[in-house]
Amino acid sequence: MIKFLLFLITIIPLTASSQVNIQKRKPGELVIQGTVSDLKEPVDYVYIICLDGNKEGYDSAKVIANKYSFRIQTGVTSYVTLFTKPPTDNLQDKYMLTLVVEPTTVMIFSTDSFYNAKISGSRANIEYKLLQAQAKPYISQLSTFYVSLSKSKEAGDKEGIAQFQKKINFTRDKLYTNVYYKYIKAKPTSILINYALNTYVNSFKENASDKAVKEVAVMYSKLSKSDQDSYFGRRTKKKIDSYKISIGMMAPEIVQKDKNGNMLSLASFKGKYVLLDFWASWCGPCREDLPRVKELYKEYNKYGLDIIGISKDTDTTAYLKTIEDDGINLWPNALINEQIAKSYFVFQIPMKILINPKGIIIGKWLGSGEKNYNSIKTILENNIKK
Repeated sequence: MIKFLLFLITIIPLTASSQVNIQKRKPGELVIQGTVSDLKEPVDYVYIICLDGNKEGYDSAKVIANKYSFRIQTGVTSYVTLFTKPPTDNLQDKYMLTLVVEPTTVMIFSTDSFYNAKISGSRANIEYKLLQAQAKPYISQLSTFYVSLSKSKEAGDKEGIAQFQKKINFTRDKLYTNVYYKYIKAKPTSILINYALNTYVNSFKENASDKAVKEVAVMYSKLSKSDQDSYFGRRTKKKIDSYKISIGMMAPEIVQKDKNGNMLSLASFKGKYVLLDFWASWCGPCREDLPRVKELYKEYNKYGLDIIGISKDTDTTAYLKTIEDDGINLWPNALINEQIAKSYFVFQIPMKILINPKGIIIGKWLGSGEKNYNSIKTILENNIKK
């Protein structure tokens, strides 16, 4: 999340509020009135990142007489992060405070600690804290398992890796089922529903059942228009849409210029197996997976496998540099366009789609790693003629 928030900083200008504004709150407006006192380090500004509203993005307020304020026209329950230092990717938690709040007047009192502030005025934030408390035992377990998984990887302990990965998957499923799914089923009209629904659907894997996806789609359809249009609502819709590309359907056409300016068309690859690799230069898991993609190309290209790389980069220089540096100029690469993004419902990357010679999707993978790599290899071994 922090990397996404930092991206907003680069596109939203900094503005400063010099005093606490006490004018009457407008309908749909979020007003934050904060007090900081007796903190170990002086606070001159408080910074905010809000994912909804007329100030969506980055803003700041000057602290005067230990007080600061923000006014944002959100209209919906929104995710808000406050900072006592300019946000950076490795900023410590003690300098941050996260809220999920509806349009209301929120009072924040930070004494001794900014992170453990007392917050009042928001029903949504009370619900958010209750959910966090329910999730805490699972998150604590997951943290322990991740440490053990890391140690197993360092030791090359394959049995330990498999064991702890299994525990992580089991605990993770329990977290989202016992906390978030139960919440959205019990409180479908909650003031926190857009946040809880988005958190639950984001736990879905690429092989999520049709029943689960349809159930979430029905819940989404019952959200208010403002909740559907909110940050959480938009993410939920994109996740639901990502399952519209499924195994067994004809692959939508792709038409775009490749990195050399030549027209690239998926239709021209008919009669071959094609692996679509959706990636970006700034995507760590994508870059980590590229050596595996190259291995697939080297092993199966001579038997009829082609690869098309589709990058989500907006920085053309970084895109071209990655192609050269990572040695993926072995196959065509193109920048994503609106038609591709909509046709393939590219919600997250890395994403890979395997298409057979008839143009039918026979495999789809989200994320990276050996498990996906081995799954792709298995399908190719069972289908491609050597």
